[in-house]
Amino acid sequence: RECFDVEPEAEISMECNPGTVNEQNLKKYRTAGINRLSIGLQSTQDSLLKKLGRIHTFQQFLETYQVARATGFSNINIDLMSALPGQTLSDYEETLYKVLALKPEHISAYSLIIEEGTPFYEAYADHPELLPTEEEERAMYYETKAFLASKGYERYEISNYAKPDYECRHNLSYWERVDYLGLGLGAASLLGNIRK
Repeated sequence: RECFDVEPEAEISMECNPGTVNEQNLKKYRTAGINRLSIGLQSTQDSLLKKLGRIHTFQQFLETYQVARATGFSNINIDLMSALPGQTLSDYEETLYKVLALKPEHISAYSLIIEEGTPFYEAYADHPELLPTEEEERAMYYETKAFLASKGYERYEISNYAKPDYECRHNLSYWERVDYLGLGLGAASLLGNIRK
């Protein structure tokens, strides 16, 4: 705010992972004006979180989520992933049910894409049998669409679902190339049609 004119109704979103924030941090973020939180859960099964190399458990996610609510965050996104190594459709459905019970305002649901040059590529490129089949991956995708729609979440972008009026403004404007400002490690901005 010392460097920029911030609109009173600006959406100021922050990403975090369970186990990396605490009540004190979250209170400071709210005081600083952050009004939307995106929490990277990925799965409710600890065994799958471990395969992904995540440092948190589902219980730690629940604690982070509850503290975020208690500190005043009323616009929370939960990131989920499908097509994980060893993940079944039943596993994924369980994740959807448990997450929906928390009633977040927004859900981002991505399918795992294994990029060349990553540890996942090294581990799984020659072992496709360890990953869900294309049919299983499609079933997870269609289950996401159907189940979230039945619970009042509108799919407004390929991997993003929101309750009415909780669509992420960044997601809405990203493909339109509207200016946005990213601050912090790994953040990107688009200013004057130039990505920085």
